[in-house]
Amino acid sequence: MTKINLLLVLGLCSLTAYSQDLSTIKNEKPFAISGRIDARTIMYSSSGIDGRRSPFTYILSGAPTLSFYGITVPITFTISEQERNFSQPFNQIGLSPTYKWLTLHGGYRNVRFSPYTLAGHTVLGGGAELRPGKWEIGFMTGRLNRSTSIDTLSGYLKPESFSRYGSAVKVGYGERGKKVGISFLSAKDSDKGFKGNLDSTQVKKASNAVLGADFEYTFFKKLLIFGDGAVSVYTKDIHSDLEVDIDSSRKGLNKIKDLFNLNATSEYYLAYSGGIGYIDKIFSLKAAYKLVEPNFQSMGAYYFQNDLRNITISPSLNLLKGKLRLNGSIGIQEDNQKKKKLASTKRVISLANVSWDLSNSFGFDANFTNFSSNSEPSVALVDQKYLLAQTNQNLSLTPRFVLNDKQKTQVFILSYNASSLKDLNEESSHDNDIFTNIAYLNYNLILNQSNLSVNVGLNYVNNKMSIGNIANKGISLGVSKGLLKNKLNLSSQNSYTLSELTNGNASIINLGVNAAYLPVKNHQFSLRFASLMNNTSLEDLDPLKYQEFTGEIGYTFSF
Repeated sequence: MTKINLLLVLGLCSLTAYSQDLSTIKNEKPFAISGRIDARTIMYSSSGIDGRRSPFTYILSGAPTLSFYGITVPITFTISEQERNFSQPFNQIGLSPTYKWLTLHGGYRNVRFSPYTLAGHTVLGGGAELRPGKWEIGFMTGRLNRSTSIDTLSGYLKPESFSRYGSAVKVGYGERGKKVGISFLSAKDSDKGFKGNLDSTQVKKASNAVLGADFEYTFFKKLLIFGDGAVSVYTKDIHSDLEVDIDSSRKGLNKIKDLFNLNATSEYYLAYSGGIGYIDKIFSLKAAYKLVEPNFQSMGAYYFQNDLRNITISPSLNLLKGKLRLNGSIGIQEDNQKKKKLASTKRVISLANVSWDLSNSFGFDANFTNFSSNSEPSVALVDQKYLLAQTNQNLSLTPRFVLNDKQKTQVFILSYNASSLKDLNEESSHDNDIFTNIAYLNYNLILNQSNLSVNVGLNYVNNKMSIGNIANKGISLGVSKGLLKNKLNLSSQNSYTLSELTNGNASIINLGVNAAYLPVKNHQFSLRFASLMNNTSLEDLDPLKYQEFTGEIGYTFSF
């Protein structure tokens, strides 16, 4: 029996109302609907190999948007003959209406107060943001995560977790270039809605409190100083009976252990960054410093790159009335900030970009990057000084030439990219060295009056490794033509690629034809045919030759 799966996603990740301003509600329509609905049938066949998809597929999808007095409600849905299983469907709705300087949040919202406290984490709850004058005040509370447990009926296993609830506040004052702010997050796990066995689960309920601050100040209109930072107190097991060890290295916790009900599983982490910059139309320079301690985490953010220290300098230069632009940066990144790892890794990061418009028709872009890494033992004694020593360099050059007049437009683009990964360890056999060269030439011709476009491309890729060379050479040809006052558009895109492998050769031919017809406004019919032919011949293996064909008929209604 054909199974139909209907996925109805209200707002998908949220109802993105873009903060409707209620002060203009009298000018909005009481109700409006817009969007599109697509219906497609796809046919597939193959020869030489087993089919990699169903021979017949139909898909009905849509993305209508309802509007009530300017408050938008986007909806998406998909209907297909293929069954799809969703262990936790996304059914999320949220609103953020605005009246003058007041914004209210309700439902599923993604609010950002700072990089370390509430940093865009999805919250199911409510809150408000107030911006009277130079003040900025925010509050958000609700559920950060929903509990998950083992499904004993289906046997489907997934990591157990508790529901997580939290609240965050922010207070700031100032304007761009001169402002200061402070934010705070408090969150903890709850067994509300948890269906697992609380007595046998290995998951422990945790809590977190994060205090963050940020500032920026511009003086003399060109000199800028900025900074932000946070301290995070994280308790891995809020029910632990062990008290904070006064003799431990976590002495800072003793002063606040009673305030946050801390215990021996509690830790605190620091993260901060800052810098100074000079900003001018011709020349700019910025120096920045960043430190994130190992294991720094916040329940209001999804991910942190931690255990690092960065020092960077970033200059930029604009010359010839902005036609010549140069910018770059150089920096050092180190880990093992607590000196508890067996090795410390240091990276040197540098990059430079040049963009030069020599005339209205000709210009070029150049980019260079260099990443060097070494890992030096800090605890264990080994024979080699460096456990890891390597550099990764990349150079790209892209000249461009454009000829434009009333009848036609011609665009020539040549691009060359060279990259290398070198193992600099003297004890290594350099088996990991990789050298890559990529080049392509593209020509595009547009005949304005006849609605005809033609593009031709040549490409070459070569990878040199210890096992040998792998090279790809290819050519592509595309044509597009508009007919019937552009109501009918015909196009074709085709390519041929020859691969030279270490143990044989392979060739791939892609042929494609598309047609789109718009007989009347808002109604479009489409037709697509695509063919793939693969011929592979490898040593000690039988030749593989197969072909795949895909056809598609579609209809789109826009409203």
